[in-house]
Amino acid sequence: MPRFNRLHTGFKSLLTLAAGVLGGYMFALAGLPLPWMLGAIAGASVAAVWGLETALPRWLRNGALVVIGLMLASSIHPGILKHIAHWPVSMTGVALYVVIATASLYALFRRFAGFDPTTAYFASAPGGLMAMVVVGAQLGGNEQKIALTHAIRVVFVVFIVVLGSHALFGINTQHSAAVASRSPTLTQWSLLIMVGAAGWALGRLLRLPAAAMLGPLLVMAVARIGGVHFAPVPAPLFAAAQVVIGTGIGAGFAGISLRDLLRHALLSVLAAVWLLILSALLAWALERLTGLPFDALFLGLTPGGLSAISIIAIALEINPAFVIAHNLFRIILITFAAPVVFRVLRRHRSGSQ
Repeated sequence: MPRFNRLHTGFKSLLTLAAGVLGGYMFALAGLPLPWMLGAIAGASVAAVWGLETALPRWLRNGALVVIGLMLASSIHPGILKHIAHWPVSMTGVALYVVIATASLYALFRRFAGFDPTTAYFASAPGGLMAMVVVGAQLGGNEQKIALTHAIRVVFVVFIVVLGSHALFGINTQHSAAVASRSPTLTQWSLLIMVGAAGWALGRLLRLPAAAMLGPLLVMAVARIGGVHFAPVPAPLFAAAQVVIGTGIGAGFAGISLRDLLRHALLSVLAAVWLLILSALLAWALERLTGLPFDALFLGLTPGGLSAISIIAIALEINPAFVIAHNLFRIILITFAAPVVFRVLRRHRSGSQ
């Protein structure tokens, strides 16, 4: 019986991955931007909503995150330490963004979606999907509504950011300076694998969020600042990582009926549009205040999922180190502060009644 279960799970994983690859291939044929991630999201989402039992092994998703972490680290250089002095103001902007976004979306979901206070609160947080679903459910919220709202927002934000950049500014999202057209030598491969494995282990030891991505990022970044040279990640490996990440996002719609999806879609899309507008407004204000580039500030604020936004930053060559630092700060802030603030507000509400 255990062997049958493993075979069944393996078969589901192959079908899920096939749906993602097919979607990526079709997007690539159509000449759409960032095809392997957006196409994989679309392919896996369609398969999941149509009733296919979707599954993706954790080790495969972690492997893709290792690749993304190594690519992010390739944008870090010794001179980056001089730029960090300009970041505290923009980091404060991230905190302000979280407060405004959560408060405004909470009002939206309470008034127009009829969510109960707990569900509305944890569905409103601009990030931290898994943490918000788990903690929200533990505190009495509707787990499926929270998950669905976050998932639709992430998918919509990613599509809008990529397609908008391509349509409005003609930005090329097919290639990146962080990837190599030729495969590394055996020695270079060995060094990348060693750093990736060591970073993954360190990330788990330190219990970092998205440890498979942030661990290798940390180890390689320290090495690069110290003067160690690494070969760029090969382009096919980057494409494969995009397929896995995109397929994982799309597979998150498993078990959700088309009716439920459509019921939540409109408000979730409106919420995503508002978050993008808020990101643009705050990015514009911070650009005037700090002199930092608008595009990096915008991506640093945009809640489209840590791995997906990282891929976009790499593909668009928009200061990936800056973008990942601000997105990571946003997610950590939400993960640790949101449950505490909720308990304080609930206690205050109970005390005032």
